[in-house]
Amino acid sequence: MKHAMGARVLGCTVGAGLVLSGIGAVGPQLAMAASSQDLGPNQVLQRNAVDYDKIANVSGTFSFCQDRVTPTDDVFNLFGTAATTICAKPGYAFDAVSHESYYLNIGGNVEKVYTVSLDEIEQMDAQMKKEIRCTCGMSPAVAMASVTGVKVSDMLSLVDIAPEVNTITFKDKEGYGLPLPLSYVTEKEAMLVYQIGDKKLSDGERLQAWIPDTVAKYFTRAVTDIELSVSDEVPEVEGPDADYRAKVSILSTVQDVFKVGDMVSFEGYADDCGTQVVAVEFSLDGGETWTTFDTSSSNTEDWVYWNFDYVAEKAGEYKLDVRAVTEDGTVSPLASSVVFNVEE
Repeated sequence: MKHAMGARVLGCTVGAGLVLSGIGAVGPQLAMAASSQDLGPNQVLQRNAVDYDKIANVSGTFSFCQDRVTPTDDVFNLFGTAATTICAKPGYAFDAVSHESYYLNIGGNVEKVYTVSLDEIEQMDAQMKKEIRCTCGMSPAVAMASVTGVKVSDMLSLVDIAPEVNTITFKDKEGYGLPLPLSYVTEKEAMLVYQIGDKKLSDGERLQAWIPDTVAKYFTRAVTDIELSVSDEVPEVEGPDADYRAKVSILSTVQDVFKVGDMVSFEGYADDCGTQVVAVEFSLDGGETWTTFDTSSSNTEDWVYWNFDYVAEKAGEYKLDVRAVTEDGTVSPLASSVVFNVEE
């Protein structure tokens, strides 16, 4: 079972020490991977006016796990306001629809259009819970959510589909949707989701399409129709923009001045939307040297939630940079940084 990130997350940390801040206090920034171009309160560009103290080949204790999920409220914030680009058709003003009047139609190249109510979907024996990553392909936004719903393949089993059908489109009530290869959707075990964490989706949405290892522009909101069709060319599924590969973020913020000899604990995540993250790297000298920690035992379905404990060696003002490396050799185009101070 995955654990929601709380105010002081130490569950993945090896050893003990001071924690820079409570993650929960960060709010929507929790799932916004801050980078040198996307600054949080303590994630800053290297300023010309400041020469940070440098330590080459920084050493520390590293660990990672993959059982952290984003708090439910933060997932809703991502879909609602903090990162409207994380989902299909951002900013759409959905009308309130009562639970009892919400229906899904499965049509297109089928023997007969099938209509099912949301009540019936929620009562299906095939309903399931799953942790699915939701990541924007054109921004740093990412979340790991625990969702409840039914597999799309289980819904499709309710209709007779023509053998030549190769395309599926999840559409909202205005007909908006992006075509996807039918085989891709079933192989990825896409879900129709009606609950995130312990909260049902709000009025006007009720049902969303979630697809593992797929950027969120395909996560259609307020799905009212599933259209099955035959395409001369099977649509391609786009991945994240090159600038947002190997996402990495430090989720800690600095609220303390540390003393020489103190253990300073950092935590954050690395993710590449279905491509394995094989290493997380740290630098305390502006990227002149990087210390590499292996994460090649990680799976590709969940983000890599890491902890790094560093014992302050000498007084100064430091900037820790973090980046990720993927199995195909991609290095984070946008590293994440945090500044902290150490006193005698």
